[in-house]
Amino acid sequence: MENAKTVKQSQVETRDIVHPSDVNAYNFVFGGHMMSLLDKAACIAAYTHARRRVTTISIDNVRFFKPATVGTILTIKASVNRVFNTSLEVGLKVVGVHPQISWQPEVICHAYMTFVALDESGKPTPIPSIIPETEDEIRRFEEAEIRRNAKKKLAEELK
Repeated sequence: MENAKTVKQSQVETRDIVHPSDVNAYNFVFGGHMMSLLDKAACIAAYTHARRRVTTISIDNVRFFKPATVGTILTIKASVNRVFNTSLEVGLKVVGVHPQISWQPEVICHAYMTFVALDESGKPTPIPSIIPETEDEIRRFEEAEIRRNAKKKLAEELK
């Protein structure tokens, strides 16, 4: 297995624009369309970090703050928050600008996605750990453990 990597080494930033086919009857972007954009960016970050095939195992805490309408330019940011042996959490943030209104960026949504790395036979396999360097990266690293523990506790309670 490779050595640990910094968060910067696998960060992803991508852009998209909201088209008429991406919105509902109220001119707001479909949640499913946004989820597709999030999953693609998160997958690229996870794949870049793991350097092997990955698959989404959970999508958590998707929260929409502002609507994105036709013409909104979206910037999707994804970074690996923490690695848990064979899985990793990716944090996502989407900001948008409405050129017809203002070029001031607004937070559209954020989410967390968990991926598992797979070996050649499709079995979970260990991946390099992550090295958080900045205050923000350290905070996200610590919060990822809290979210993971909360998911495990909830799963146990629901059994």
